[in-house]
Amino acid sequence: MKGIKTEGINQHKDMTIQDKWVDLHIHTCYSDGMLTPKEAVTYAKEVGLSGLGIVDHDCMDGIPEGESVGREIGIDVVRGLELSSEYQNKDIHIIGYYFDMNNPRLNKYLLLFQNERFKRAVKMVKNLQRTGIQITMDEVEEKAKGKSIGRPHLAEILMEKGYVETFQEAFHKYIGYGSKAYVKKYTIDPVEAVHLIHDAKGLAVLAHPGSAVNNELIMKLIKAGLDGIEVVHPNLNDRRTTELQSIANEYHLLISGGSDCHGGRNGSTTIGNYRVPYTIVEDMKQVLVERYGNLSHLN
Repeated sequence: MKGIKTEGINQHKDMTIQDKWVDLHIHTCYSDGMLTPKEAVTYAKEVGLSGLGIVDHDCMDGIPEGESVGREIGIDVVRGLELSSEYQNKDIHIIGYYFDMNNPRLNKYLLLFQNERFKRAVKMVKNLQRTGIQITMDEVEEKAKGKSIGRPHLAEILMEKGYVETFQEAFHKYIGYGSKAYVKKYTIDPVEAVHLIHDAKGLAVLAHPGSAVNNELIMKLIKAGLDGIEVVHPNLNDRRTTELQSIANEYHLLISGGSDCHGGRNGSTTIGNYRVPYTIVEDMKQVLVERYGNLSHLN
């Protein structure tokens, strides 16, 4: 695999947005974001990005709309998804890029993920009801608008009904890890997530590996065929970014990065605030061509 030069990429987080940059990590309303794919892609164009990666949690339903809008307004939409996995009781997220959306195994797993998300939401609603909170599953489904249900939908309802003032409070008091209504989510092993993405001819990238993600796991994933590491993210400080760049260089991995924007819940839309050079998109495509001979699975 082609080695990617990554020195200094952490500086891009604070530079003025300019031509040929891409935010490879945003979420839409099809999982737990607030923006529609059209709104997200349009905003990315307005702030000067050349590309945008839509990586909804365990869901690829927003990709067709995003790609269509991207073609209309001239911005490259990178298809992706963020798979939930777990290793030694820690949440590990694996992003898949440029996969075949018609892959049977991938579609089977995504249907399973979404069914499990629904079951989890049902249990959390019941837990909230036991604490005296007036909330129904019908309200949660209405908030999700038929899309992949996530805890942010519960948090929105808790805010609207006055039980909490902020998202942070909703997670801290009611739906976050160890709180009153929390229910563990369904996950798979991260190595299985890598294989699942590869089965669909995609690229597997380890998302925002903070200090809690040790090198033992990273090496395990590299041996399993990991294609890249996310080195630019709001939760990664400059020291960690430098460490991850070094690992990527040593093992000839792709790099990635983005804002992890979920919409304007904190009062601002952060698309483009964290980004990487557009050449990384070209590097991704080059790896796929070298591996499969063409990009026909993206049609």
